[in-house]
Amino acid sequence: MRYTLHKHTYQQQLSQVFSSPQAIRDLLKEDKVKLPDNLHKWLGRLRLLYGVPFNYLVPDEAMLPPESIRFFYLDMNWIDAMLDGAYSIGRNLTNAAASASANQDRATFATVKSQAENAAAIIRPALLGRKPAPVQWEVVSGFLLRSSLVSRYPGLGVNVYGAGSTPEQPLPLKILRFEALGAGADTMICLVAGDAYQVDLHEAPEQLHYGIDEYTVKDGVTAAAKVLRKFAVSGSEVTIGKDPVKKDISSCFRTSDHRTLNMKALADIVSDLKNNDDSKTPGSKVPVNASEMGFEMTEGVGKVSFIRK
Repeated sequence: MRYTLHKHTYQQQLSQVFSSPQAIRDLLKEDKVKLPDNLHKWLGRLRLLYGVPFNYLVPDEAMLPPESIRFFYLDMNWIDAMLDGAYSIGRNLTNAAASASANQDRATFATVKSQAENAAAIIRPALLGRKPAPVQWEVVSGFLLRSSLVSRYPGLGVNVYGAGSTPEQPLPLKILRFEALGAGADTMICLVAGDAYQVDLHEAPEQLHYGIDEYTVKDGVTAAAKVLRKFAVSGSEVTIGKDPVKKDISSCFRTSDHRTLNMKALADIVSDLKNNDDSKTPGSKVPVNASEMGFEMTEGVGKVSFIRK
């Protein structure tokens, strides 16, 4: 026996399904709501403000003058509204607040939002060739930097820390986006997951090198100094003193060439710190190795820190 579903009955059932977001969620399974890869990747980029006109971010140039930095929080309600607007393309333009297409959007938006968040979280790790880590989206902060440094130093790096961070126990925040806004631009954007308390901008890390802190030559006499740290080595364990020591290393420069160091003399000074006793005679010192000399003599790159008071 064949049963025929009348058109009127079918319309009633269809209307009932689309009568509310909950009715649609009850019918659909979570794994059935999946956007094509190109769409959820696009929404993920939009979540990190890719493609957003710059005048939406900075309506007036006076808000970001040359050689300035401005810190901000993302309004996540604004971000969700932007995603909802993008997701609504093709929505039935009706005045009804509970139209079938609007209810469908409300029923699936949470899952679509989650897919966009997952796509946004892997953008930077993919560029760096790293494995993505989970991201908490409750708070997203960041900064805009407008400076000639952006175009002159394309290798600029950044480290961002949360409140309570110390050199001994840093609390780094995950960087979601950090890049110049176009080729040759003098403005860059940084977005981080969490509440930024300290931002360290630094030169490219490949510029690490040996260096000293003071150096002058006057009337043929060299005056130089280096800030060093006392340390002790026991097997594979290294204990580093908290208080740095400023050492006069003027005698380590050759008299015949004021820009050439006598590395043996410099190693003896570092050895004093390793033995933690400046009174020891040279013959009783434990010589330093290359890694210990590197620890003492390597200069970090130029860095500027911004700390929220």
